[in-house]
Amino acid sequence: MDWKKWLFFSLPLFLLLICVIVLINLHKFLVLEQKPKKADAILVLSGGEGNREAEAAKLYHEGWSDTIIVTGALVGWETYTSEIMTEHLIELDVPSDAIYSFKDVTSTREEAELSIPLLRQLNVDTLMLVTNKYHSARAKWIFQKTLQGENIEVISVPVRDDVFDEDWWKDHETRKHGASEVLKFVWELFRL
Repeated sequence: MDWKKWLFFSLPLFLLLICVIVLINLHKFLVLEQKPKKADAILVLSGGEGNREAEAAKLYHEGWSDTIIVTGALVGWETYTSEIMTEHLIELDVPSDAIYSFKDVTSTREEAELSIPLLRQLNVDTLMLVTNKYHSARAKWIFQKTLQGENIEVISVPVRDDVFDEDWWKDHETRKHGASEVLKFVWELFRL
């Protein structure tokens, strides 16, 4: 067999092997889990199914911060996720005067950009960022880039009982989140 035929047959197999290795290990790239640390505020990104607020409430009750910030995307007629998230936090025994919010966000980048005035107002130097695991590395990256002139330390504390691990590719929902997150990462690379 000459080298052209060998290359013709082996190159696709080699690329397929690389893709499989990358996909199986993708969770190591997408997930950034840091230990909680005493912070001036916990910022909960919009989205999820209530697990983000539940994690923020746990962190609040564990004493990591006495301030929670929620962001709001429009979800219906004059209804924002920040309103729903605030109600959920109150149900989880977080006092309403410990919760701050802002709205009209459509992306993680906007959440970072629109958080700046409130973070300044609250004199935040250390910020814990709460989101789902699959979203944690990109979220921290965006917040660090956006807040770099603010001298705010960003700590990624994703939902602890969220399942996005080495078996992420075996479940339809986690495959969907993983694929979406990769596309969003690529999009952000071109935007920054």
